[in-house]
Amino acid sequence: MLSRHSVRVQRICLSSAKLSLTPSNLSATRYNSSNHSKHVPTTSAVGVKELVQRDIRHAERLGVLEPAPADSTGFRKVLHSAIQLGKFYFRGAKLIYTRGKEVNAIKARVRAGGLPMTRQESRLINLQRRDVTKLIPFLVMAIVVEELIPVVAIYAPFMLPSTCILPGQLARIEEKKNLKAIASASGAQDILAKIRKSAVDGTLPISALKGTGSAVVVCGLLRLPTFGNDLLRTWRIRRHLDFLQTDDRMLIQEKEEDSLSDHDVAQALEERGFIIQKLSVKSQRARLKWWLDSVQDTPNNSGTTRRLFLLTEQKP
Repeated sequence: MLSRHSVRVQRICLSSAKLSLTPSNLSATRYNSSNHSKHVPTTSAVGVKELVQRDIRHAERLGVLEPAPADSTGFRKVLHSAIQLGKFYFRGAKLIYTRGKEVNAIKARVRAGGLPMTRQESRLINLQRRDVTKLIPFLVMAIVVEELIPVVAIYAPFMLPSTCILPGQLARIEEKKNLKAIASASGAQDILAKIRKSAVDGTLPISALKGTGSAVVVCGLLRLPTFGNDLLRTWRIRRHLDFLQTDDRMLIQEKEEDSLSDHDVAQALEERGFIIQKLSVKSQRARLKWWLDSVQDTPNNSGTTRRLFLLTEQKP
């Protein structure tokens, strides 16, 4: 049985992946960035120290962190916040371990010939895989220099497990991803048109991204980190397109398209590189339908190259 604090961490974890895996009274959308981003300052508005303090106060108002007693002195407030953050990180790390048991149970059921894996379960496994790869470096950082973690959340958020991100940090991370995607899209047309010339029968090889500057653009559109060289960027792109191939297949098999909430539709489009800020709900659903119709009959061995081609098209 998870503690009350662990349930709060689970909500944040699911919100960061924008999944709908919890009951309605534990909806991850409570911490959706759209609900809180207007209350969360950016680094351009305030200094890093003030931003970290506001993130903590924001988490206290939401009940994620326990606030210091009203009569606490300045030093005691700082000490209390440090202790609460330590507990938050510890419980977040523990939740990854607890969630691992659920993931193992899902895999064991499928291997034993039980019920097939659902889309939500597949996404949970993908989230768990990402968090596990980040857990050891994060724990080392938490033990050695815990005070740097809030700063890392500002400048290198990709290093943090989803269960160890405060709501204010999460809202800012999502906002930055969307701003980067918008910036990539605004200057991407010429680059995307250039690499489309390498397309063959509605597919585009990953090799078309090398040496053209397009890998940075595609990473931006897909909300992926852009640091590193083209080899690292294309590896991220390929891995993400492989994830989309599995996600598309499950969306089509489970016929979930029409039953998805507006929030989940928006999430699916962002994962596929769409800019949705100015799209109506109806237009968003039309674009998702276009994408799924376009990949439905694609052979598995062409799944990645087909989706890369569609990313350069993106038409309803």
